[in-house]
Amino acid sequence: MDPLTDLISLLRPRTALLGSLLGTGQWGVRSPYYPDPSFFLVTEGACWFQQDDGDPIHLCQGDYLLVARPLSATFVSHPGVETVLTDAAFKALHGDDFTIGDGSNGACTTHVIGGLFLCDPTNVTLLTGLLPPTIHIQSSAGITDRLRSIIAIITEETRSEWLGKDLILSRLVEIMLIEALRRQSSEQKPPVKGLLAGLADPQLASALRQIHADVGRAWTIAELAASVGMSRSSFARHFTAAVGAAPVEYLLEWRMALAKDALLHGNKPLTEIAFDIGYQSASAFSTAFSRIVGCSPTQYVTEVAREKAGR
Repeated sequence: MDPLTDLISLLRPRTALLGSLLGTGQWGVRSPYYPDPSFFLVTEGACWFQQDDGDPIHLCQGDYLLVARPLSATFVSHPGVETVLTDAAFKALHGDDFTIGDGSNGACTTHVIGGLFLCDPTNVTLLTGLLPPTIHIQSSAGITDRLRSIIAIITEETRSEWLGKDLILSRLVEIMLIEALRRQSSEQKPPVKGLLAGLADPQLASALRQIHADVGRAWTIAELAASVGMSRSSFARHFTAAVGAAPVEYLLEWRMALAKDALLHGNKPLTEIAFDIGYQSASAFSTAFSRIVGCSPTQYVTEVAREKAGR
């Protein structure tokens, strides 16, 4: 598998649809704080999105917004409009799919659907570290036919009452996540530091694919540099600047991500997990795990189980 596929597989993303809003005339809504990455799709009309600490973003019909950082999202028909908090009390009265606005200029209608990407908490920081705070994919900016088709199907599903509607929508928005990451990897200029920036560079992408294809190998910077036709110093400098971690550091972080996943979701013995990710003994693996994660593998499993029991 390629690095992006590896990452998505490790995250095990699920989608929780937050609902939709239909705004007419003058309107404004502000969501509660969401700790998970979120997405929004404008299926009709236009509006403004306000980040917690950023400039307003104008969204038009067909625009897709992926927000990697936790936030309280604000959507308004026009800048400066008073907002309503769509908390649990609000949704108890209006439901997850609601209409809002003063009804003025009734022809000006906006429809927005939104949801959360619920990832395996074990390695969710891989996603938030991978992405810029916001990815705005505009329908008017040469959006791919594939993403346009997905948007069209989602729009059709949201307006239907067909059986299996929620399941179809859930799967489609997961596909949109992957498409958004693909697009960000290939078109972001300048690339945001992280795995996507590395995948956007042909030479670094080749090195990353080699690391992911054989994570148990004792890779050296010299080997990786030679394999992509670069000098050792140039490769190390270029890799660190793009990905945000030195090649060996990235390898170790990915090994630990795989190890945590195997400890929590697999049934392999410690020795086998160690061998799979490049350690010749369970003790060598435990020492490395403790140094990087902050506790032994056994302690890690116990602490995660305790946290789950306390929820």
